[in-house]
Amino acid sequence: MKTQSAPFFPPSGAFADAVQSSQNAPPYYIPFERGRFLLRDADLLLVRSGGVVPWLGRGVHGHVATVARWNSEPFVLETRPGGGRAVPLDAFLRRNPRRVDVFRPNPDGRWPEYRPERCVAFLRRALSARYGWRSVFAAAFARLPGTRRLWGAAYFDDAKFADATSRFPETCASECLDAVRRLDRERPRRASFHCAEARALADRWAGVDAIPFLSDRFVEPADLARSPFYRYQFTFAAL
Repeated sequence: MKTQSAPFFPPSGAFADAVQSSQNAPPYYIPFERGRFLLRDADLLLVRSGGVVPWLGRGVHGHVATVARWNSEPFVLETRPGGGRAVPLDAFLRRNPRRVDVFRPNPDGRWPEYRPERCVAFLRRALSARYGWRSVFAAAFARLPGTRRLWGAAYFDDAKFADATSRFPETCASECLDAVRRLDRERPRRASFHCAEARALADRWAGVDAIPFLSDRFVEPADLARSPFYRYQFTFAAL
């Protein structure tokens, strides 16, 4: 029998229960002024954007972003065409009214090795990376029958992780917001990620492979929504 989890404190359960609560439950809308105080660093934001990504993929979400706080203000780190950026939460929500679902990583502490501050630090460094168009096209192309054989074992391999984490500039944990948001044009921006790939890499940098047995470049927003590592919390109502 289908059951709906209570807001914010859904009961823990097996993988099927986690998938059911995150994918099939109707959105639980709460206002901005309430929701902003419930957010934590490294909370996952999935946007029901429509368009090509959900149509080609396996779910309703088309964009991935992450919550990061500077002092008491929540900001959103996102990887988009044109490069990474950090934007205020209210601006992000105005651009995506009533479409931003909040997921909590490691909600029950089942993965004690996970360190959310490392996830945020990774994504802050990744602001200087290019957008991973090649990975987007590869993930879309892999939907065609038989094309997965072109990658072979690389489809399930995460070997790109070590290479990707060495390609963008280091940052200081205490650097100010202005420095984080300013892209370093003098460095070679060789690293490239699409939004779901960046989050998958960040979580593994933080200690947990949220989507095992799948190369990060093939991870889609729907894969993150279905992962038992995350749990749906609420959806932001329109400002």
